[in-house]
Amino acid sequence: MSKMKRLQIILSVMIGGVLVMSCSPEAAQEGPVQMPVKENTWVRKETVSKSSASINAYSKEDSLPNLSVDSRLAKKLREASPSSLSSEEECLAAATALDKRRTAIQKRGGAWHVFEKTADARKYTDYGMQIDSQLNRLVFSLKQLCRGAKGMPLDGWGRKKVEELQKYGKEKMREMYVDLGNDEADVDKWIAYAQRGIDSKNRNIPYSEIGESIARTDNLVSLYENLSVREIDDSTLNAFLTDASTLLSVIKDSLVSDPRVALAIEDDNMLPSDENGIGNEM
Repeated sequence: MSKMKRLQIILSVMIGGVLVMSCSPEAAQEGPVQMPVKENTWVRKETVSKSSASINAYSKEDSLPNLSVDSRLAKKLREASPSSLSSEEECLAAATALDKRRTAIQKRGGAWHVFEKTADARKYTDYGMQIDSQLNRLVFSLKQLCRGAKGMPLDGWGRKKVEELQKYGKEKMREMYVDLGNDEADVDKWIAYAQRGIDSKNRNIPYSEIGESIARTDNLVSLYENLSVREIDDSTLNAFLTDASTLLSVIKDSLVSDPRVALAIEDDNMLPSDENGIGNEM
């Protein structure tokens, strides 16, 4: 047999072995259940360049310069007509429509861009950055509300933790995970999240109430759209700054004063996050 023929036979055997191994049950076996990746929706995702000077100058909320708030406009923004939403599908459709409008504005640069492009408004740029990020947070919470009106939405990881907590109880579950080498603080967060998932099964938030929250947010998105296309000069600067300041004030108030929105934010804050997305599983 020639040397070339022997090499061909050896290669064929090696390739066949690799294929057999890759098709075996052990190779196809799924890995451990991974912790959920927390959706990053609180800040603008679209790529928008920012000057380092503007970010460093007004990076903290405490450093916001004082701008007036129009109480009449704020009252109008908080108004909401009765809602006829009656299902999760209708609720999600209404919230998603708001999200699409928000996304379209931010692809054009958002409120930040309007501040940044005008020299006299630039020192207030952080108002624009916060309007963008806080409105993201508000709209996302509405989508979460639609999904969690009858119970906190859980993915595979969350359902597994709920099942384990119900099966073993808090102390046994904690002991088992700590023995596997998991950080005690992380395990406590997992247990708290699972307990919240169990408790949330008693929820029964009417979709019509969420619809009212969506209607109020529609007012905010409409002003957001208006601000994003305004041409600013000496005669319109003060009105723009007041409207923007009022919008930010109402958005931030909605995040804490609307009990349904606050509930959705609490749900999200309870979701454990892990840079690697992996814990030592049982």
